[in-house]
Amino acid sequence: MSTSNKTDSAAESTSSNVSKEITVEKDAGKDGTELMKLKESKFYELIDWLKKWGYETKDTTKENKTEGIEFQAQISPQLPYSSGLSTPFFLEFQKDLDDGFIIRTTFELDKNIESQITGKELDLTYIELDSLILPKNISMIKSPPLINLYKVIFYDGLSKQFFLDAVTALISSMSIVTGKWNQKSHEKSQQVDSAS
Repeated sequence: MSTSNKTDSAAESTSSNVSKEITVEKDAGKDGTELMKLKESKFYELIDWLKKWGYETKDTTKENKTEGIEFQAQISPQLPYSSGLSTPFFLEFQKDLDDGFIIRTTFELDKNIESQITGKELDLTYIELDSLILPKNISMIKSPPLINLYKVIFYDGLSKQFFLDAVTALISSMSIVTGKWNQKSHEKSQQVDSAS
């Protein structure tokens, strides 16, 4: 094979690779658009379910400034906690999760209570929370003074019942966290009162 033929072959090979890369990029763009439409469709379907079930739901997609979140809704639990508070939870579709979504909430713990609880007591409280929340298939990230509760749900074959059960489990976990911190607050105030 002559040098000229080798050069022509290499040029054809490079041209072929460039064509393949361009085709792959076009296909990825097409798939990306289709994926975005699928996510958007599923997002609004889930919001519709929540509204039908009586949840106050607000689409916060445009207000959201967190990078990587494509669609977000803020949902208020139907009933406030015993303390009268009502921490919202969020429904989020994220860029790096192609076939699912996340329901999550974040609690900022009472810093006064947290500062009164010793390291060992705080660890035991978190262990107790884990033992109560994990059986509900809800994950917890502890980053004092914040606690993040979340569940990743895949939407292929998602039923209304499974989604409702997941929402109920998250809200129940939110109540457990609130109740546990209210209990700790009560215990600490009793200790202060008995010391006086």
